Amino acid sequence: MATPLPSPLGTPKDEFLAQVRRSLGRPAAAESTEPAEPYYRLTEDAAELERQGAAAQQRREQEQTGLVDRLAETAQLRGWQVFRAPNPEEAIGYVALLATAQGVTQAVRSAQEVFTGLPLDAALENLGIPTITVAQDETHSRAGLREQIIRSGLGLTGADYAVAETGSVVVMPRRGLSRLVSLVPPIHVALVRPQDVVASLDDLFLLRRLEYHRNGGDMGSYLNFITGPSRTADIEQQLVVGVHGPKEVHLILLG
Repeated sequence: MATPLPSPLGTPKDEFLAQVRRSLGRPAAAESTEPAEPYYRLTEDAAELERQGAAAQQRREQEQTGLVDRLAETAQLRGWQVFRAPNPEEAIGYVALLATAQGVTQAVRSAQEVFTGLPLDAALENLGIPTITVAQDETHSRAGLREQIIRSGLGLTGADYAVAETGSVVVMPRRGLSRLVSLVPPIHVALVRPQDVVASLDDLFLLRRLEYHRNGGDMGSYLNFITGPSRTADIEQQLVVGVHGPKEVHLILLG
């Protein structure tokens, strides 16, 4: 006579799902004739998002000084080396001093608006440190730019957003802005303007949803969040910094 198989451990699937439905106040599976209410964010229309976006922008303008102060404090706790530059000259001086102190022989930067009117390239060139701008065109192939990024000891980017709540810099990769600039060189410097700062992740995602509607359903494939240097504790349960990205991250707050 065959020995009966033991009952499987744990709660049977049907019973488990029934408990979940009861906890959520949902009808039993057999009684459910209509789908659950859709996630409310999916029901927002453009007019509602415009209203919410205008309110968020008003808050940003009213609280700008406080948001920048909060970002500086939170970013420092997350491992950023924070420098507040009241003018472009001091921002350039900080980068130049950092590059020479670390023995950087080549830098690479993104092609972002923040570098307009900030002659970092010329300042580093005067120190014998060439700066490569990531801009793919007829003379700069993607493979060639990747190789230049790998050779660089310093990566410079702006920020599409900076989140005061988490101390994060947010970069949206696109033409002229490879995420490798912030990931591959051993030192990353992010330059943040006051108008780049948002209070929270809620405000950030509100603005991204608004952009989605304004751009006809296109807001890019992903966001790159940088919250201090990379960290891992996979190696003998010891915290190691810089394994999956830069060993140093510097946040320059402009203005």
